[in-house]
Amino acid sequence: MNPTVEKYLAQRSVHRDWPLEGSFDADSIQCIAVIPALAEYDHLFDTLAALTASSADACANTLVICVINNPVAGGGRPEDAANNLETLTILRRRTMQEMYAPLHIGFIDACAEDHALPIGEGVGLARKIGLDHGLHLLSSSGRLDAPLVCLDADAPPAPGFLDAVRAHYIGKHAWAGYAAYLHRLPEQAEARAAVIAHEIYMRYHEISLRQAGSSYAYPALGSIISCTGFAYAASGGMNRRLAGEDFYFMQQLTKTGTMSPIPCALVYPSGRTSCRTPFGTGQSVLAYQASSALDTPLHHPAGYNLLRDFFKLITEHPDLPAKSLAPLTIDLHPQLAYFLEKHHFEAAWDKIRRLQPDAPHRLKQFHVWFDGLRTIQLLHHLRDTAFPDVPARDALPRLLSHLSDEAACVHGCAESMLQALRYEGLRTHLPMTSAPPDYCPDVFLNLPATN
Repeated sequence: MNPTVEKYLAQRSVHRDWPLEGSFDADSIQCIAVIPALAEYDHLFDTLAALTASSADACANTLVICVINNPVAGGGRPEDAANNLETLTILRRRTMQEMYAPLHIGFIDACAEDHALPIGEGVGLARKIGLDHGLHLLSSSGRLDAPLVCLDADAPPAPGFLDAVRAHYIGKHAWAGYAAYLHRLPEQAEARAAVIAHEIYMRYHEISLRQAGSSYAYPALGSIISCTGFAYAASGGMNRRLAGEDFYFMQQLTKTGTMSPIPCALVYPSGRTSCRTPFGTGQSVLAYQASSALDTPLHHPAGYNLLRDFFKLITEHPDLPAKSLAPLTIDLHPQLAYFLEKHHFEAAWDKIRRLQPDAPHRLKQFHVWFDGLRTIQLLHHLRDTAFPDVPARDALPRLLSHLSDEAACVHGCAESMLQALRYEGLRTHLPMTSAPPDYCPDVFLNLPATN
């Protein structure tokens, strides 16, 4: 067994505390998808059915682990527990009937009183339970280069999803990846505007980070993440956070390897409101419902421009000591210099220079130190001291003008602006070959041409 994986399974894995049920041949499994489900009777089975819209070969080599979970009595709603018990009953029956064959289905009871999650735990632990089981299975079969895939019960994938994931990992020496996403837009006007506003924020931030040269320019969504078994263990596994578990997990995967877009892989997350977690999509949708989508506050473009200039400074001067860099950061902006001093940049940078022998290694370690969280902290600091947030109606035209000619011509309607941002996001997941694979969803094939 790989020593990194062996250590993780011995010291950090929780798979022994929650048994995995189901009938499957572990040696035949080449892909494991994990779906946490809390009161998802109305959605889980649709998502399982959607997964079967991949090739028979991809399905036959995939195990889906459903983690049906809720907190112990007193930590959640009684109706959620009842929903879970009904879900578990149906899941057991359908698994015995092989209703989703050739897809393999496993499930974990983390909802009955003697198996429920401790109070204060939630989706992070639920994901971790399933992923830890997945790592144990991949380790046992010697397939640590096979993917562990995160999905959500209310985020069905597009046809061909499992084929796209397999193609990304099999024989490619991939580390981690993320699928494209398109939130499903509700029919009700107010809810629709809320989802549009939330996705505008996500895509604006992602594209702006990419233009700035950040290593953390990807959407933080739990239903789009995947990584190899070895990458999972090497990055420390899934954290147990009640919310934000996806952000921190992707950050660790990026620090330890490379997070890449998966060509032709697409999921459709729900845009429903939710109070289950302190933050995340559901809470963001709730928060946005009171205002117009075009009034959504976005980080000022100047903040991302300053971030880009700072990264350029570090890239061009990897040999300079921190004391020599300090006046250059002041020249970029005094508030940048203040932020770096507050976060002990001088000590961090000089340590990086001392321990890393050359520029590429220094730059890699710099971006480990200046991670996704520190990036957001800087943007928040600049918002509060130098560059106040601007409404989407002002920020988006500036961003769109730097994309395609078609995007630059989009004005006015929030939904039209979101569509232009969606096109940009989907283009990062286009197939690498001139002839798209037969499993590629039509949405990728029908993208407008760029000039």
